[in-house]
Amino acid sequence: MADTLLEKALGQTDIGRVAQLEALARIFRRLAVKAYMATDADMKRRDWSKYNVEGMLAGLIDSPTPWDSLLEWQRYAADLDGMPPSKTMRLLLEQAEEIIVRKKLGLL
Repeated sequence: MADTLLEKALGQTDIGRVAQLEALARIFRRLAVKAYMATDADMKRRDWSKYNVEGMLAGLIDSPTPWDSLLEWQRYAADLDGMPPSKTMRLLLEQAEEIIVRKKLGLL
């Protein structure tokens, strides 16, 4: 569903509608990650409530490419987890979790 929403966003000219479709796609992706995490004991559950502060340290760690190994993505998530919590860190961790789940399912 998230991919369908993003595909529709590409065809839009209204910036507000594009943002709306991208936000919906993000919600669907997070729901899918949460559903998978409930079945995988190896995935770390986080308390997202502490990730509500502004932070600027995200640029210190380069993210792997989507073609890097699952192990590389897991290391990246662990490195991010060691950084001080912030809104930026939450977005990066959510992205890393999504890539890890997609790799575990063989989608990447």
